[in-house]
This record gives sequence, structure tokens and C-alpha cells, in this order.
Amino acid sequence: MKRLAWMVLCLPFAARADKLFDGYEAYYSTLPGQLFRGGSHGLAPFGSEGSEAVVYGWTGRDVGRPHAVELHDGWIKIDGKALRMRSVKAFPGEVTNAEDLGRGAEAYFADGWACIEGTPPSASGTAVRHKSVYLIQLSKQRQAWKLPTLFASCLGVRMKAGLPAFDKVQYRYQDGNDEPAGVTFTEYAIKGGMYVEAGSVRSAAFVEAGNVYKFTLGS
Repeated sequence: MKRLAWMVLCLPFAARADKLFDGYEAYYSTLPGQLFRGGSHGLAPFGSEGSEAVVYGWTGRDVGRPHAVELHDGWIKIDGKALRMRSVKAFPGEVTNAEDLGRGAEAYFADGWACIEGTPPSASGTAVRHKSVYLIQLSKQRQAWKLPTLFASCLGVRMKAGLPAFDKVQYRYQDGNDEPAGVTFTEYAIKGGMYVEAGSVRSAAFVEAGNVYKFTLGS
């Protein structure tokens, strides 16, 4: 009986421990419907004939077929089809920039979809918490969206009711403190090419002072 009582008392603590995350990608990987389950492909620099600009690219196979990615002078080219940055639909409050993606960028593939993420090389300090994530539908007419950048990741994109969904992450503050106490995950989806709120809101609390990558998730 004493052993059973001890186990019952420990259950709440075990449940809380299961919700401790050491990073946002660790959290995103637990969400149902995750779209990009395969590994990422790092884009390597190479020269382009007749141009001094550096091109970043990758070629290989993923999700059962060959793929190729090139980033060059504000263009994203996937499988030979080019997409200009200015045609990308940015989330409200975000802007697209030719320097969003380049050195250190990674590409993911799923059936009918691609995702490219990277941190602008000029980012420093807290700006490195913002990652440019471009979600691309591999239809005949390419469509692309730039997602909210704070703690963003291609691994955070999932399918929900047949629509691609993701979180907008925002800091939470308490008692007038300048340092955030945690973040809020507000779920959005892409419907008819537009961004719409999907209804789910979850809160996380940081567990170490000054560490915005270690948090517990509220129920």
C-alpha cells in the first residue's frame, strides 16, 4: 500500500516532467500531423557561370523522387521551377528579403511540399531567435508563404483537417518585467492561400532565467 501511495503521489510530477522541452524543434516533433518528418538537407555554396554571386543549392532524392534546390539573387528554384521572393505571401508583420536564405539554409521535402529555413547572416544577439521559414507548395503554379519567424522551424508545420498549420510564437511577460516569462503558441492555418487562425492557443513557461529555449508546456 505504501508503494502504491508513493506511485500515485509521484504521478503529477512525472506528468510535468514529460512536458519539459529543451528547444522548440523538440516540442514541434511531438505535434500530430507533422508534415516534414524526414531529415533536412543543407544547402552548399557553389559558383554560377557568368555571375560573381554565390548560389546555394542541393540535389538528391527525398520522398521517393529526385529534387533540386537553388537560392540565387532573390530567387528560390525548386526542381527547375523558379519562385521570386516578392511573390511569396508573408505572414502579417513579416517581410520577405533576398538575404533571408543563404549560408546555413536547410531544405525539407514532403509529398507535394517543400520547406526552406535559414537565419539571415546579419542576425546577431536576440535576432538569431528569428528564423526565416518558407513553405512552398509544389503545384504546377508554385505558391509560397513566409511564416512567423520567432522560434520558427519547418518541423513546426503540420497538416490539420487537410490544411497546413503552424504556430505564431509570442513572448509572455509578467509583473512588468522586461524579461519574458514564457511564450504563447497561437495556431494558424493556410486556407485558400490566406492565413487564418486555427483556434488552438498553448502557453509555455521558461524554467531557467535567461534561457528562452528550455520550457514547460501548460496543459
